[in-house]
Amino acid sequence: MEDEDLMVCHTKTLTPLLLALGCCFSASSFAAPDAQAVKLGSSWYKAFFETRFPPLSASLPPANGSVVLYKNKADLVGTAYADAFKPISRELKAALAASTTTNPFRPLFPTLYTPENLAKRTNCPMLAVPFELDDKSATQEWMVAFSAKQCLSADASEALRSGDTEPHYWVVQKTANSKYRVLAEGDGNVYVTNQQKEQGYKEIRTQLFLKRAFPKNALQCGGAEFTWRYRNKGYYLADTDIMAQDCQPLYFPELTGKDWKKAYDEYARRAKVLVDQWVTDQPPFVP
Repeated sequence: MEDEDLMVCHTKTLTPLLLALGCCFSASSFAAPDAQAVKLGSSWYKAFFETRFPPLSASLPPANGSVVLYKNKADLVGTAYADAFKPISRELKAALAASTTTNPFRPLFPTLYTPENLAKRTNCPMLAVPFELDDKSATQEWMVAFSAKQCLSADASEALRSGDTEPHYWVVQKTANSKYRVLAEGDGNVYVTNQQKEQGYKEIRTQLFLKRAFPKNALQCGGAEFTWRYRNKGYYLADTDIMAQDCQPLYFPELTGKDWKKAYDEYARRAKVLVDQWVTDQPPFVP
């Protein structure tokens, strides 16, 4: 992984998550199709996708999202496209839930695909933005976001009082023969880069949060960032970096020098065990 990519912290860097997010708006406020979303070009080095789902309040703006495009490795600021995300189309939303849509990530996020939660998702607000993932004009791709915490929570008041800092994302493709498939899925922020392009497909970076994947484990912070590259008609896992973006108060309080390094190394060891278990149990793709 290259250190200029401005990603969340991995094994040597701690960086906080960028935004406090939330989700709660009614399905009726998201009836417009995502066809009105901005069309992003393909001549960029890196794209960063982020969404905002404010808590339910008449005084707050509706859910929205933006995309930042970086033209090259030296570009540290990028060009922001505000309000790039729009309400998802009915067709795309239905495709995400359909059993006929190829999605090797379903086993990795089992709670999102239970019959009960699939039913709930029909009324969940979702946002989408089209973008160019490959060099094939016959295909279409979207980044889709929604708040699993808000939409699938057993506590109905959750949408009223709190936000969601970890939205869920899908990278969805409509193929040349009008079939849908999910190419990547994860929680948190998503990056797409032009480096290590394979078979015309850009590289995708997603995240995993341990407190979501392993809610009963004692280690309730941090996670991993995954690098996915395309091969053999799908994305395979090319690299994994351990994150500790929210572990400072729990595991490294007031530590410096060797003591901090020792505490961090122990956290990273425990986190890696869980992350490896998550990947090994249900590997999405074999390169």
